[in-house]
Amino acid sequence: MYHKADNSENYLTDTANTEGVFRIMMSVPSPKAEPFKLWLAQVGKQHIDEIQDPELGFDRLKDLYIAKGYPKEWVDTRLKIMKKQRAKRLFPKLIF
Repeated sequence: MYHKADNSENYLTDTANTEGVFRIMMSVPSPKAEPFKLWLAQVGKQHIDEIQDPELGFDRLKDLYIAKGYPKEWVDTRLKIMKKQRAKRLFPKLIF
């Protein structure tokens, strides 16, 4: 892909999307890349676990909101609304 520089010249550059960047990170054989590889593995496992049990995602979100300083009552109300909206999307013909 060509990229236009500040001097109006076009230069051939290498680009990658998010998936490509992650694949490049995973292929780097360096001890300095190890923390990133471990983080990617942890986030991937977390994502798969949340797909299997969506309640885990709500628990993680609750912890995040509380860590950011939101009041517990607000967090509980927000998550209740989100769960209700999710249920409506998944089961639109049911009455809630």
